[in-house]
Amino acid sequence: MTSGRSLVLRLAAVPLVGAVVGALVGGVVGRLAMLVLARLSPEATGRLSDDGFVMGRFTVSGSLNLLAFGAVLGVVGGVVYVAVRGLLLGPEWFRTVCVGLGSGVPVGNQLVHVDGLDFTLLQPLWLTVGFFVVIPALYGVVLTLVVEHRLLARWPVGGAARRRRVDSLLWGGRAVAFAVGAASLLQLLGKVRDLA
Repeated sequence: MTSGRSLVLRLAAVPLVGAVVGALVGGVVGRLAMLVLARLSPEATGRLSDDGFVMGRFTVSGSLNLLAFGAVLGVVGGVVYVAVRGLLLGPEWFRTVCVGLGSGVPVGNQLVHVDGLDFTLLQPLWLTVGFFVVIPALYGVVLTLVVEHRLLARWPVGGAARRRRVDSLLWGGRAVAFAVGAASLLQLLGKVRDLA
């Protein structure tokens, strides 16, 4: 098998790795976060969440649904990681932090909403919102570490010097990614202000 073909196969496996990481982080850590929030907000017990789960109750079907939801989002995250991997720059710690923030802020912004019960009933607000940002951020960090250390260790980010036009496209992509992240952060902060 040629090195190029091996790289393509490994890149194709990233969404599968994303599914496993998504199920573990989104499913297991998400379930633990829900347990903590339910214990801190006993008045929410027995109420139906915005996503159709009964708050404060641990059920096998609810846990399996959360694992499946985490796996599906993990596949999407794996595809996005493959698409943006070439935009990453700097030392490994910086790339890992960027992927964590790039996962946590936009995904958290999409999950946090001002209408419904989840963010008005579950308290404290800072912890509820924090969980919905930290869990996807943790997913991004774990996915990056697993993919870069296990799956793609032979193919470092970056590589040979690129032509000026390719570098310009990469910097343009980085600028777009930064703008999306900044807009998501501002929107998320606005939502928190509205909920407070």
